[in-house]
Amino acid sequence: MKEKLIYTLLGEGYAEYAFLETYLKRVFEIEKPNIQLVSSRQMKPSGGKSSSSVILSKIKDHYITSFINRNDVKLFIAGIDLDESDFEDNMPKYNAKIEEMKNKLGNLYSKFEDKTILFVPIQAIDYWILYQQKSENKISNNSIESRNKDEIKTRLYGDSNANQIKIEKISLKIATKANFEELAKQSKSFKLFHNQVKSFIETL
Repeated sequence: MKEKLIYTLLGEGYAEYAFLETYLKRVFEIEKPNIQLVSSRQMKPSGGKSSSSVILSKIKDHYITSFINRNDVKLFIAGIDLDESDFEDNMPKYNAKIEEMKNKLGNLYSKFEDKTILFVPIQAIDYWILYQQKSENKISNNSIESRNKDEIKTRLYGDSNANQIKIEKISLKIATKANFEELAKQSKSFKLFHNQVKSFIETL
């Protein structure tokens, strides 16, 4: 019988949940096949336009629910979009967003840091997903983050205002076949997330 690992995932929209839940499942199937991942489903995807502020306003409450009110959640993952490019080597805009989430978590972060993964896709998670859309022509590493979101969403979903069903269907399809090691080379912000996941798995 597989050991259950319950995790909380907070993301801005439909693509985050479809893509990242599949990503986690695939990575754990390879690295820890004896562990069954189970989402706590504390927050449902909204797909809203202001969901970054929603995440920041609710992140501490969900953190407390995960680690204080419950004793079965072993991993907390939360992310917000950068909503702009960040091409500097030390990624100051990315780091500022990470610090913003840490500040919202307050002193609790240091207590549960080893069970916490924070991520910030440069621009949005749709950029991560587009890198692995095999129907696209080969995309150079870190090359699309300067493009605006409407263009990326149209290339990925066929419509800059695609509905939930289409976003989830395409995100899930790509996540199921994605090469995550390749994606870590294509996107700096995904690499930082991916490395955190691998480091957490090593502690199990």
